[in-house]
Amino acid sequence: MKIGFWMKGLVFAASFTAFTASAQTTDNMVEILWAGSEHLSLGESGALNACRDLGINKTKCPVSNIPRGDGKIQFAYGEILMAADFYNNPGEFYSDRRKGIKHVIKCTHAEIHGDKPKTCNSLATFFSMPRYLGVVTKNYNHFGWYNMKDYVKYHQEAIDKALKSFELRESNPEKSLQFYQQAMVLNAFADHYLTDAFSSGHVRVPRVQTAQWGKDNFKGLLKKNRGDLVTMLLHDNESINLHTGHEEGLPVANSYGDQWTTRGDGHLHIDSNPLDPVRLQPENAVRESVKEVLIAALYGMPPKGVFAATWLVPFNKDIPFHVKFSAEYQHMSKMDFVNSFFRKIPLIKATHIVRQDLGRSLEAMPEIFAEFRKAVRKDIQTTPELTRRLPAAYLEAFSNVN
Repeated sequence: MKIGFWMKGLVFAASFTAFTASAQTTDNMVEILWAGSEHLSLGESGALNACRDLGINKTKCPVSNIPRGDGKIQFAYGEILMAADFYNNPGEFYSDRRKGIKHVIKCTHAEIHGDKPKTCNSLATFFSMPRYLGVVTKNYNHFGWYNMKDYVKYHQEAIDKALKSFELRESNPEKSLQFYQQAMVLNAFADHYLTDAFSSGHVRVPRVQTAQWGKDNFKGLLKKNRGDLVTMLLHDNESINLHTGHEEGLPVANSYGDQWTTRGDGHLHIDSNPLDPVRLQPENAVRESVKEVLIAALYGMPPKGVFAATWLVPFNKDIPFHVKFSAEYQHMSKMDFVNSFFRKIPLIKATHIVRQDLGRSLEAMPEIFAEFRKAVRKDIQTTPELTRRLPAAYLEAFSNVN
């Protein structure tokens, strides 16, 4: 095993511990790392709403008791959606034979209901899935543009499985059920990337390009890995007021023309308003996504043209990233500006090289975003399915992302 993996693990574990220690429970929100409870709740409510729209009774809604490949453990749809943070792809989840993910899910349910078992703590959860570090340090497909590329890919695969299920429901019910269950696993992963797209830190943070810029420009120890840590800091602070450290949101819009201020991971439920778009928009997106799979499985009808859920997906309406994240715009000294990113992770704040990496990366943001736009435009030109399945307004927004 390369030393870089373990060094990154120590850094991420340090920030993990600091974050969890600072998390607070209120009447409206339980803050936990990975925003697992948010993914789980959006998956559960969105899937049930899909059944309701199709006139399927809750007790007959086929979004529970979904087994993975070994058939020994069953999951609810929202649980699989949440579990996608711990695997590189749905195939890894489906073929997994370990029980660790069930511990993580149990802990997440306990967090939501406020009855946290003594054995359910940060480190216990963390070490239940020892491969998690390898996933989180390379989770490029959870971030803006790339999350929707994988949504399109896995949602289409889910629909294809659902159509096979429909074709075999009379001639081979057992095989039909297996295809259906595979479709739900695939779509739960697709919906994980879909719901990620609504979190402020996943909208426009140039995860891929920042990591690559670090590899090309940093010197010294772990230079190939330090850009990943920079993107974690950008993700954590996209919608944070750098002066106060409080969540203030990110202005976004979707292809329907809706505009709202979305929030970051761990802040989905801080507004108790039942019409809060920060919660309703991703919940409705999951509903539309699951409906397309159910319609394919029950009626043999695939969606045509743009996938329904993608009309709801937000894109940035804030000022350019390189302007917003500059000492001049924030009216701060360069030292105070860079240090403001480390308010919740004091262990890393003491590391001069990490502060230096962040400062250099922020200065290079015009160049980094130019590479981001270039990559998006290339994907659009070379992958016709993206143009067919994503709204024109979304494609235009990311072609000019800044």
